[in-house]
Amino acid sequence: MSGGGGAGAGVGFSAHPEKLGDAGDQLVAASTDVGSVKDALGKLGMSGEGTFGEYGAGDAAKAFWQAWQDELGVNVDALKDLGGKVHTTAANYSTTDHGVEQQYRPQGV
Repeated sequence: MSGGGGAGAGVGFSAHPEKLGDAGDQLVAASTDVGSVKDALGKLGMSGEGTFGEYGAGDAAKAFWQAWQDELGVNVDALKDLGGKVHTTAANYSTTDHGVEQQYRPQGV
């Protein structure tokens, strides 16, 4: 969005749906990347007695890793959801711009 030309240029505002679409793509890609990190961390198995000894540290580490995995899962879902909503916003701007353009286009052009 900028103060450039296009619909709303008289008020200093315009939307660029193609750039919004690119941003949506980046958010969805980020969700995939975070999901990959989550999966990799889940395979490390860093909470056994062999790593932390037998005095409960392994259980605490397991709880920590599980909480971190859960949080990463929330972030994956949020990034994917946000990317989808940005794509919806881009589509809505395109539809609105097209409708406004049709209203102001001289008949027969």
